[in-house]
Amino acid sequence: MRFLRWSLATGLVGLVASCGPKPPARTALQGDLLALKRDIASAQREKKLDRDAVVSLARALGERELMSAHGTDGALRVRALRPCAQPLRGTIERRADSGDDVAAELTLILLEMHAADRASLLKRYAESSSGAWRAVAARAAVRPAESDLRQRFFSDPDERVRRAALSAAHDAHHANELPALLEAARLDPDPQSQSLAARAAGAIGGERAVLALRDLWAQAEDELRMAIVDAWAEPASFASGGERELAAAAESSTGLASVSASFALARSSGAESAPANARLRRYMQDGSDDEKRLALSIAPLDAENEAALRDAAKKASPELRAVALARLSRVPAARNEAIVALRALANAKPASTADERARDTALSALAEAGDTSVHATLVKNLTDKDRQTRARAARGLTELGDYSNAATVLGDDDVNLRSDLACSILAREDRAH
Repeated sequence: MRFLRWSLATGLVGLVASCGPKPPARTALQGDLLALKRDIASAQREKKLDRDAVVSLARALGERELMSAHGTDGALRVRALRPCAQPLRGTIERRADSGDDVAAELTLILLEMHAADRASLLKRYAESSSGAWRAVAARAAVRPAESDLRQRFFSDPDERVRRAALSAAHDAHHANELPALLEAARLDPDPQSQSLAARAAGAIGGERAVLALRDLWAQAEDELRMAIVDAWAEPASFASGGERELAAAAESSTGLASVSASFALARSSGAESAPANARLRRYMQDGSDDEKRLALSIAPLDAENEAALRDAAKKASPELRAVALARLSRVPAARNEAIVALRALANAKPASTADERARDTALSALAEAGDTSVHATLVKNLTDKDRQTRARAARGLTELGDYSNAATVLGDDDVNLRSDLACSILAREDRAH
């Protein structure tokens, strides 16, 4: 169990003294997990966990997670805090002021927030023996004059460095880097690096990039094909043949990448928009379950697509009906009917894992729609043995505005679940302001 008492070295005892948070936020900063569970339950009974108190608790948990993270596992965990980086910026800056891998990961986050000095980081870490800190230098190398250094990082033995350099190349979109990016998209052993290289090539654009990505498409796996779709949709590529290639991919191929290609065209205002929307409707009706699910989830909400969603909501499997109804619950004219149907799915006794997924989708959609009929079920699910069920329940309760009950999961035995919910709450509050 990772919830250990902290020493003065954490730097947060001073924060406690200066700010004086009350339990359970104070316990989240200083105490152990059992004490936190006790204080959350006590505050719930005494009705002291209003929205502001739960947000303070979430912030305390985020701060503690940042300051206590160490090693490779810690670096991976703090990476998951990116969505709530802005509310935690002060703590991120304090924890980044050290030399370990966690600090390097947090410095990458600060770079992405434009909250770090790129020039000094590049100068300091370009030749570092640490892959984590070379990655910081690579991500900082975004100026045109740093193209040669970026390309050197494209072939670094550490995949963290390559990923950072390829992300920087996407920002820089320097035409001289196109051959190296296409080579990385074709040959890098890391699938994520391949995808980043393809997107960076698309950001540079031009006919050469578009045609080279077409050649790559023929042998690519689904993950890389999805990245190529994103690349062709980049403005510099879309106008240089990317629209044509997206249409060809959507028409002649199958799979999620082809559905995504149809969506990229459907949301544009070009000549291919109407045919692409028609293809999305065909996927809703005749695709594989995965293709149907994606098409139902992303099709633009125009009159014809809404009609297709209504049809799927009546004729598809329960799981896919739930996806269609979730979309329709956001359409004012269809909302009431969709909510009635979602309630039926949420209350049905599941006979299979697919039925369970339908029920879970319906519960989440109803919570997002603000339907309080699911409140009691969500509260009950907070103590379910399944981690994902507890996570959905807590998120659903925050959607309904019941932060007090949702706070139960901020004392969960699963550290990642505690951290994920805390970050979700902080990100939600940040968006609201």
